Amino acid sequence: IQRAVQCAMTAPNHKVTEPTTFHRIIAPSAASEKLLDIVYSVTLERLLSRKISGHEACRSEAMRKREKWSDIPAFLVATVRGMGDQCQSSFTSNNNPDGEIFEELPYVAPSTMRQLEDYAAACASIQNLLLSLHSEGLGSKWATGPVIRTRAFRDLIGCEEDDMVVGLIMVGWPKRLPRMPRRRRDLEGDILKDVQL
Repeated sequence: IQRAVQCAMTAPNHKVTEPTTFHRIIAPSAASEKLLDIVYSVTLERLLSRKISGHEACRSEAMRKREKWSDIPAFLVATVRGMGDQCQSSFTSNNNPDGEIFEELPYVAPSTMRQLEDYAAACASIQNLLLSLHSEGLGSKWATGPVIRTRAFRDLIGCEEDDMVVGLIMVGWPKRLPRMPRRRRDLEGDILKDVQL
């Protein structure tokens, strides 16, 4: 993981702002247990709010997701500083006074050119990180789901109000190597286009 973060640090960033910070959670640990509790609570809140099935079915599905995440040996969280107030919450929970910390915060997009450039640099650094992990035979997944957009998650990793969480990277050993996905677009003429004058 340390080597992968060193590779991530080589990503280009405008004006040498070096905006990306990686927060590491190794399992098992108190931090990973807290993360699993957050995963369970966020999943349960979302399922109950959708009213798709009964309370017990929702609890069972939330526990299944928690157990799935418990098999992951390491997590990296990529954040970018200076992105404006990321905690503007318009949500309130009538059912659970503590529920608000598990509800999804509204998305706050980069609003200045510098913020956009720093966000892009963070994405480039995550790509470098993923390629490095892959070269070492490790599996990884870049997640951007509702878990990372909650106060509970932000509190866990120690985010400041102006830190944007760009992604949660799950790291482990793959049970099998995935086959290359079938592409919808052709390389020549669609993805790669020659400029004609």
